[in-house]
Amino acid sequence: MKPPLPATAKSDIAAPPLIVGAAISSPVPAADSDADALIGTWKLVSWQVVVGNEPRNLFGANPRGYLILTREGRAVAITAAENRTAGTGDAERAALHKSMLAYSGKYRVEGHDFITTVDVSWNESWNGIEQRRHYRVEGDRLFIESAPAPSILFPGRTDFRRIVWDREK
Repeated sequence: MKPPLPATAKSDIAAPPLIVGAAISSPVPAADSDADALIGTWKLVSWQVVVGNEPRNLFGANPRGYLILTREGRAVAITAAENRTAGTGDAERAALHKSMLAYSGKYRVEGHDFITTVDVSWNESWNGIEQRRHYRVEGDRLFIESAPAPSILFPGRTDFRRIVWDREK
């Protein structure tokens, strides 16, 4: 396995999110062969928050989710923690909200980063901002990392997200 990806991005993929970014104009779909490797439907394998050198499976050891990246430059992502239970009360619905994330927007590729300008999200504060992800594709596996940033989950510490996807066949 290759070493972790470099940490130069300015946004995060987390629940709850840490957002640092700005709106941009007209994202353009990627056209080079490296970017072409991203296109497709990806099934979530693992979703970790890394604090210091300690990875934490905040969505459980077997989270569920999909990432869809189209040739036209549309990204759709949804992830959910394992063992969620249905609920109709306020506390139950809040727990469901905290145990998932979902968003969509136009994406573009810059080197080994793909950047999504979010136009709809489970978290209104993501709408209109960029989500930057470092990526690496190895065969049918996609490795994604966000940049280290001050943690809102672990005050006074820095964390980042490490997400692994398998290409759906």
